[in-house]
Amino acid sequence: MPVFLSRSAPLGLALAAALVLAPAAASAEPAAPPPPSLGLTRESAEEFVDQRVPELLERHGAPGVVVSVVGDGAPLASAAHGTADLSTGTPLDPEVHGIPTASVAKSFTAVAVLQLAERGEVDLHEDVNTYLPEDLRVPDTHEGQPVTLHHLLTHSPGFDERTEMDDPEDAGSQRGLTEFLRDNTPDRVFPPGRFTAYSNYGTGLAGFVVQEVSGVPFEEYVERNVFAPLGMDGTRFGQLHEETDLVTGHRPDGSPVPYPHIPLVPAGAAVTTDDDMARFMLALLGGGELDGERVLGPDWTGAMLDRQFEVHPDTTAMGYGAYEHRRGTPRTVGHGGDLDGLHTGYLVVPEIDAGVFVAVNGDDAGPDAGDNPFHDLRFAVLNAFADTFAPAGDDGTGGERTDAADTGAYTGSYVTTRRSTSGSARIVTLFDNVTVRDAGDGSLRVRGAIMPEEHWLPVGNDVFETADGGERLAFVVEDGRAVAVYLEANPTSGYDRVPVWGSAGVHLGAVAVSLLLLLSGAVQLRRPGGAVRTAAAVSAGLTALACLTGVGLVVYAVTDLNRLQEWLLSGSAALSLPLGLAVPLTLVTAGFAVTAWVRGWWGPVRRVHYSLLPVAALAVVAVGAQYGLVWPFA
Repeated sequence: MPVFLSRSAPLGLALAAALVLAPAAASAEPAAPPPPSLGLTRESAEEFVDQRVPELLERHGAPGVVVSVVGDGAPLASAAHGTADLSTGTPLDPEVHGIPTASVAKSFTAVAVLQLAERGEVDLHEDVNTYLPEDLRVPDTHEGQPVTLHHLLTHSPGFDERTEMDDPEDAGSQRGLTEFLRDNTPDRVFPPGRFTAYSNYGTGLAGFVVQEVSGVPFEEYVERNVFAPLGMDGTRFGQLHEETDLVTGHRPDGSPVPYPHIPLVPAGAAVTTDDDMARFMLALLGGGELDGERVLGPDWTGAMLDRQFEVHPDTTAMGYGAYEHRRGTPRTVGHGGDLDGLHTGYLVVPEIDAGVFVAVNGDDAGPDAGDNPFHDLRFAVLNAFADTFAPAGDDGTGGERTDAADTGAYTGSYVTTRRSTSGSARIVTLFDNVTVRDAGDGSLRVRGAIMPEEHWLPVGNDVFETADGGERLAFVVEDGRAVAVYLEANPTSGYDRVPVWGSAGVHLGAVAVSLLLLLSGAVQLRRPGGAVRTAAAVSAGLTALACLTGVGLVVYAVTDLNRLQEWLLSGSAALSLPLGLAVPLTLVTAGFAVTAWVRGWWGPVRRVHYSLLPVAALAVVAVGAQYGLVWPFA
């Protein structure tokens, strides 16, 4: 998922990232108490931010990092290291440079919604359409199963992905919250409460409810009722490209990234400071109160951080505008955020009254940089904090490893629940998918873009873990068969089962065979003979070229995720135009194939070969259409 999308989607897209917190390594030993931790004091917190964090920055190679730590009801330490803007060499200074929150802002929006619920102005379990004007109401796709604010705050309404952004340089194209919500009503892919599927639209809709019910513009409501009472003077919702003195986001090559116009303001368009995030974490740890000012009652604050939606009892779960960072005790809860070239996250540990916030203004480029978004500098800092001050013990949900009774119940193909049902954004499912195979010894082989390991061992209750016990997969099983699988690192989205013919592996195999056939046709027909037969050869050649160009551009985009993200968010036809042109060319080539049989062109073998060319092109186009890659239907 990016974008303020989660990076749990195809490594940069919705792989613009989860806005998800990756777990620290959890113990695999049963019923063990939490191991000893380094006591969190002002001195140990300062040592962490001044020594450990710079070490991680050097290894990951990001431009800069800001971190703040709280504990025992007070700020303990904060620091900034590195550069705010590589092009100027300006040192990163949190007193000068504002920090875009990305999806950390969802926690602010959740507090606003819970305030209304606490006052009885909304019911979290009432049909959300009760609070919406007619032109913004959620369609009744699943009769008798309305979407509620509870679903919106836990990413479980079942919406398809809608995260378009606007060009910051084109004022005419920039949409407001109401306009975007009205014109981009998402499809309801799943019944509400079925699975989690990360939804920026859902949080945007929840923010609109705040505006509609309170009668105050969303940004103004949160300023008055959340930020001002907590003394968060440097925090506000608004468009990032209109702000000055923000840190600059950077790609791995060091190039700067302009901030987009974000229509779904409540989902990620906010600016903060390290000191303000410290105050926000202290309020959450203080039961909704800070310095005598209360923004939320203790019960409602507890509800925000509690397990409000779980897909499996033995893995991480969703709170309201927050989610668990890992399994085990002590519990760590928070939220992450991603924009192109900027990554943020916070977590609080209520049991030890502690919290940490981190912001990184660039993608990793050092020796520890990798393709998995769960391993970036932001997560490295969060995990290091948890491992140092709140190492995880077992919560009793795992037990000893066992033999899986029937691994066949889990094997198959799964695609991300966070997916679009229209447009070129459907390409996300082409590489954000998981394949599960029986390893032959009671364990599983699992492959996927963000899978940390391939080999997974059973621990019972449809849960598997890595050999070191550091990560878990939990399967949702119905009637003896898995229907979905979730990686413990990301409770905000999972993977639901698809039939064999719907798997990316089958689609890619079909495309590979078809392209080979099209290439062979281009070679065989280079000496056609006669004007009409020459036209037939040219038609076949152009059809092959269109298909090869279309597939080639997809391959190029996958190898340059920033380019892919740019094309998808801008609505570019670069990915869909070649296969769009292949459609009429395929029809013309098919016409020539019929003519070849009627008029007896060439020998039988060559006629069969030529006839297979439009079939092969049709297969490529059909697969492209599955992923929204055929213009103008994309």
